[in-house]
Amino acid sequence: MRPAVEPYLVRFTYLLLDLSEISDDELREGAMRSALARLVAMCFKHARTSADFVQILGRWRDVVREVARAPNGMAALAQVMRYILEVNEQVRPEALQALLEREIGPETKDTIVTAGQELIEQGRKQGIQALLLRQVRRRFGAEVDLHVEQRIATASVEQIEIWSERVLTVSTLAEVLAD
Repeated sequence: MRPAVEPYLVRFTYLLLDLSEISDDELREGAMRSALARLVAMCFKHARTSADFVQILGRWRDVVREVARAPNGMAALAQVMRYILEVNEQVRPEALQALLEREIGPETKDTIVTAGQELIEQGRKQGIQALLLRQVRRRFGAEVDLHVEQRIATASVEQIEIWSERVLTVSTLAEVLAD
């Protein structure tokens, strides 16, 4: 059978690039890559470990401007800023915002605000999920299985808030998680 289907098999090769071995100039020039791809590669290389990341980003202002001007560029830039804020504890949102406003313009202010709000909301959701899970485990013990944990993990903030109130007054886990 294999010889019959051999000509139709897809063959992929993998290209693994060690970003630490690639100079910033090579990343910037990145032939055949979009501005967003080049910016993301630079962030992957520096954002997690560089204390002076805002200065590095400042040297990439031309690429950041190109990303911002592209279709859906501000939304893409917001995701890049969110990544930076999430992986580098030394980068302050205010410093990123000032850099973007200075280099691109005041319309970028919402980019940082949006990225910051998403991180705050994500942290809030994770916090109340963890609290609810601790409450139901303490109250219902062995009844809390993987299915219950998954329901809590995938629930909306609003649903978790409802369940968090119910856990205080109802007598069964099923009542807590009733829709």
